[in-house]
Amino acid sequence: MMLFLHWAGFSLWLGAQITFMVWGPAARNQKLEVWAHTWITLSKVQRFIVAPACVVATVTGIALTMRLAASHFDMGAATWLMVMQGVGILAAIFTLGFATPLANRMAYLAVRSLEKGERDPAAERVRARLALLGSIGGVLVLVALYFGALGHGTGM
Repeated sequence: MMLFLHWAGFSLWLGAQITFMVWGPAARNQKLEVWAHTWITLSKVQRFIVAPACVVATVTGIALTMRLAASHFDMGAATWLMVMQGVGILAAIFTLGFATPLANRMAYLAVRSLEKGERDPAAERVRARLALLGSIGGVLVLVALYFGALGHGTGM
């Protein structure tokens, strides 16, 4: 069950994060209302899907590691496992510590822009930071996934 939750967590995390790569750029040149509602919706995706999936994947990953250590598995010989853990935790830090607050900030700026009738000038700076830090987090998830697959391919 723990392994299923881990896989489901990182699958939802990565899958929902890809939504930003499609809808963020697509909203850039849209009318104010479309742009604002896109960012309000994306912040909800981040808050209610990406962040919880990130927490589930991270917590279950730690629990799986503890279970593996309790079974006297030679952790030192499993470089793939150490890389997967380290990169996975870094991905969680980028997602929870940077991308989620920035997505929430974009929603706030979107609502404020709707109230003013024009895009808030700070929105583009926040969007650019979110794109960069969210992309770094996404790449780190993929790297962790790669090393996890590498380890499972060796039978460890």
